Amino acid sequence: MSLRGSDLTQARRARFHGNNSIEVGQEVLPELAIGEVRVAVEISALCGSDKRLYRDGSVVVPGHEIAGRIVETSHDVPSCRVGERGVVYAPVFCGACASCAIGFTNGCLKLVELIGWQRDGGYATHVDVPVRCFVPIPDSMPLDVAVLGLDTVGTAAHGLRWAIQTRMRAVERVAVIGCGPLGLGVAAMSLDMGLPTPEVFDPIPSRLEAAMGVGARRLHDLDVENQFDIVVEASGSRAAREIAQRLVRPGAVLLALGESDEPFVIPANPRTRRTNLFTLRTFYFPMSEVEDNWAALSRVGPQLLSILGSPASLAELPEVFVSFSRGELLKPIIRFDEIG
Repeated sequence: MSLRGSDLTQARRARFHGNNSIEVGQEVLPELAIGEVRVAVEISALCGSDKRLYRDGSVVVPGHEIAGRIVETSHDVPSCRVGERGVVYAPVFCGACASCAIGFTNGCLKLVELIGWQRDGGYATHVDVPVRCFVPIPDSMPLDVAVLGLDTVGTAAHGLRWAIQTRMRAVERVAVIGCGPLGLGVAAMSLDMGLPTPEVFDPIPSRLEAAMGVGARRLHDLDVENQFDIVVEASGSRAAREIAQRLVRPGAVLLALGESDEPFVIPANPRTRRTNLFTLRTFYFPMSEVEDNWAALSRVGPQLLSILGSPASLAELPEVFVSFSRGELLKPIIRFDEIG
């Protein structure tokens, strides 16, 4: 049933006021813009990068890991799309530039907005998104698994694919520094891609155990230089970056995926000056990789969800963020039971 032109104008939304303050309230939604669809959010997953918005506040509704159903379309979008299940692609790519034309949508030359950062996101019962940013999912895939195909698996898989392209020799050892959701996604995807068993480090014992639960093994020696062909820094902390720079071999690749307010510093020391290596930064994943991501997610997603996910409701979001910001929860999953 199409709700085009309907009176669906109310939504519960979370507002981040800064100083670790969140308020959930009822708001009136604007009329759908041309080329957009209204999504009833069924799943919204917390991301570590949202801790900055929790601390500093946001002028838009945060939340960029979103899954749900289309409940309304603008007049130029076919109404037959109402009812589609899918996830929301966070970068609002233009679809027309040279990068987008080859499917490199995360490298859009005109990218200025991310959903949940510069425009309203998914900590809400409904979110309006450009129709090109709504990605249908396989019929058999649960939405709580599908949402892991965004940051947790999508970003991890894309980074590893690019890292592999830099290799001139076989990959003998892989290290992952930081075992939060992204690091766990990297560990799972390393194994899925047939890379050597990843060796992992995190100062939090429970996160190390989670990584070993997906098949990784503990990295014991952090001080010996020149050990690994691919080193993935998935934390963003200064200490993790220093470890990664120490472990990477000459001719190898350091994949910098961790988010942080701190600059990524390449020290001007003798070893750094004398070491040939790739320092690689990748962002999200392109639309051209979506089908490969669904295939991988069907294999690794259920296990990752069982290790990562902890369910909560939108009303519980303020208290969930308290625990999440302390590192007590890996990947809270907000589930919406009342769908408009």
